[in-house]
Amino acid sequence: MDNPRLPFALSRPMTLGASAALATAAIIALQAIAQQSTTPMPTMPGAEANRPADDPFAIFAMADEAQKAPISYAVWSEFVGKLVLFDTGHTEIGYRAIKQNAAPFLDDFVSAIQTLRPELLSKKEQLALWINLYNAQVVRVTTQRYPVRNVEALVNGPDWSTQSLGLSGIKLSLNDIRTHILARYFGDPRILATLLVPAQGGPEVQKQAASGPIIDAQLNAAAAQYINQGGVVVVKADVAYVSPVYTLNRMYFGGEDARLIAHLKQFAKPRLAAKLATVTRVETGKFDWALNDVVPRQNDFTAPSSSNGEQSSGS
Repeated sequence: MDNPRLPFALSRPMTLGASAALATAAIIALQAIAQQSTTPMPTMPGAEANRPADDPFAIFAMADEAQKAPISYAVWSEFVGKLVLFDTGHTEIGYRAIKQNAAPFLDDFVSAIQTLRPELLSKKEQLALWINLYNAQVVRVTTQRYPVRNVEALVNGPDWSTQSLGLSGIKLSLNDIRTHILARYFGDPRILATLLVPAQGGPEVQKQAASGPIIDAQLNAAAAQYINQGGVVVVKADVAYVSPVYTLNRMYFGGEDARLIAHLKQFAKPRLAAKLATVTRVETGKFDWALNDVVPRQNDFTAPSSSNGEQSSGS
């Protein structure tokens, strides 16, 4: 694969309606900078039949470190730049504007990523692919369910658990990507801060799409941003009350509080780091499940459906 690129070209021009609260500039014919390579991707006949029955995601443990040319997801950065508000102290997404004008882009973008073969990419390119696919699908399904005020039931519901995505012949869900693929085959806790939760208490939307060549720096920036976000880590005596983004994804820390605390200390600013010096255990803190929406209006929302009483590890 000489030049792997995102096989996406937006088929429909999009413009923001006058009522959209995001920007005056229109989205006009967002197009991928990178088009599909003329070099066909190699196939793996029989891969399905040879896959271990007890590990349906084993193919994603494979990688090709000889693959050098990076994949460009610049079109996602452009999309985010038009439809996410960054100057309010916390990023907010224009779900209404997306639903009215940009839903076809999300459909096309998610479909395009699913044509790629992660097992034929380097580990860094794989990680960028999974992060971008996860976040695009989160925005997509949240937009489909919009309007909604509280997203706890959404994140705990079928949109996160149904295997509606598919790569390399494998069906998978958002939860599968987070808990089986990213946790198992990458295991880097910094990843959690890059995975969008469509709630005020969740990680910030990143301005730039995940990119293989700079993914390490992007992970560091996201981790530092989220850990120091107000309310994510609250220290009382020797206990850190931490966002469920971390406590419900303890598999990224080997199930050990000590490793989670060390991760928080690594990226905490001095004031928070000083408080964390006394911490010996971790508990789940409060989490703001209000939709991370731009300029919500009272009559725009439907009542949240009842939760099953459990917080999803997707948070």
